[in-house]
Amino acid sequence: MIRKKKLMIGVTGGVGSGKTEVCKLLAKRGFKVLYSDTIAKNLYVTNKKLVTEIVKVFGKDIVNYKGKINLPKLKDKIFASKKNYSAINKIVHPVVIKDIKGFLKKNNYDIVIVESALLFESGFDESMDYIIMVYSKKKERVDRLKIRDESTLKSITELMKFQIDERKKMEMSDFVIINNKTLKDLKIQVDFLSKILKAL
Repeated sequence: MIRKKKLMIGVTGGVGSGKTEVCKLLAKRGFKVLYSDTIAKNLYVTNKKLVTEIVKVFGKDIVNYKGKINLPKLKDKIFASKKNYSAINKIVHPVVIKDIKGFLKKNNYDIVIVESALLFESGFDESMDYIIMVYSKKKERVDRLKIRDESTLKSITELMKFQIDERKKMEMSDFVIINNKTLKDLKIQVDFLSKILKAL
C-alpha cells in the first residue's frame, strides 16, 4: 500500500478577517490545526537562541528582569517601522517554520492546517501544498478589531499597512472564503471546504 502524502495547508488573511474562526471550525471538523502566532509566543519563552537574536536586533529593554521578552514592548518596536517589521520576520519565521515541519515529521496526521497571518510575507507559502485565503471587507475587519482588541482606527490602519494587499493574496491562494456575512454563512463555506480537503 502506498503511503498517502502528508498535506500542509495554510490559512491566511488580513488582520481581523476571521481566519482564526475558520481554523476553529476546521478543528471541530476533525482537522489538526497549528497556530503560528501561538507557536511563536511559545518559542519566545523556550528558545534561548531566538531570544538572543531578537535582543541583539531590538535591544535589551525588550526583556524583563527575568530575561523574558516583554511582548507589548517588542510589538511597539516591530510596528515602529517597516525595517523593524521586516527584521523580526527574518528572525522569527524560519524558527516557526522549522518547528512546524518538525511537528509534521513526528506526527501521523494526513492533513495539518497552519494558520498564519503572514504566510506570504514570510515565504512560508512555498512550503504549503494548498492555501486558503479568508477575505473580509476592510470595514468588517476594522469593526471586528475595534470590538476584539479595543483598537483605535489609527492603530488598525497602521497594522494593515504592513500586510500584503488582500486582492493580491486572493490571486495567490487556492481557495478563498468570503467572510462578510454571518457565522452561519461562514460555517456553510467551511463545511463545503472541509469536504474538498478530505477528498485531497
